[in-house]
Amino acid sequence: MLNTHLGFTCLAVLATLTVWTHTASAQDADTAVTVNGREIPQTVVDNVTEQIAKSGEQTDAENILDELINLEILTQAAEQLNLDKDSEISAALQLQYIQTMANAYLARKSAQISISDEDLQAEYKAQSNTAELAEYKANHILLETELDARKVLVELNDGKTFFDAAQEYSIDPSGQNGGDLGWFVGSSMEAEFAEGIAAMQAGDISNQPIKTEYGYHIINLIEKRDATLPSFDSVKEGLTNLVIRRELSQHVEELKAAADINRQ
Repeated sequence: MLNTHLGFTCLAVLATLTVWTHTASAQDADTAVTVNGREIPQTVVDNVTEQIAKSGEQTDAENILDELINLEILTQAAEQLNLDKDSEISAALQLQYIQTMANAYLARKSAQISISDEDLQAEYKAQSNTAELAEYKANHILLETELDARKVLVELNDGKTFFDAAQEYSIDPSGQNGGDLGWFVGSSMEAEFAEGIAAMQAGDISNQPIKTEYGYHIINLIEKRDATLPSFDSVKEGLTNLVIRRELSQHVEELKAAADINRQ
């Protein structure tokens, strides 16, 4: 977004100016203003205005133009010092250029990809077949050492409530709520935790501490239910984006395979 006081620090504007500096000056375009004979195309002003509007900020055409004039004046001053010949600055300019051009190419390519409802239905079925079909509601107690965890297990076996033990001993913030983790799917947890809870039945307390990178867990599985798959319509847009990204990724690999690449 443009800062109304220091707009020349705005990354969005800098990205726009990079494209303008390398390409727009060679194209026919309406001119918004000239600075020392160099044109600032109206398309640049329009692009920046659109970027700001998308961010939710209020746009002011005059302020935007003033910011772009400041940027152009500073750019020309930098060129007089040959800063564009500096190796680091030249590399940064080249990186911005190739990123902008690459993104423009991918945008153009993605707009040309045609995806049918049949393609999306097939993707929905494939995703559904690999989706996790179980959700868990559980509490846990997290301890630093296995010895600490085994001591707590003894107290639980002797009648101490899980809620009280979690409040007293757990080093996880959830301990203040009795270790409540709410509902979750196994993949949202560490692999060892997910594997342990998958073998449990509702009402079980793990009879052995379960070690993860965070420490040693004692789990109390409250409830287990079948996960509800989202409807096709609710995920259609996400599936479309997924298929497009996959096709673009494949296209990039094809371009890469056909390229003459020599690593130095």
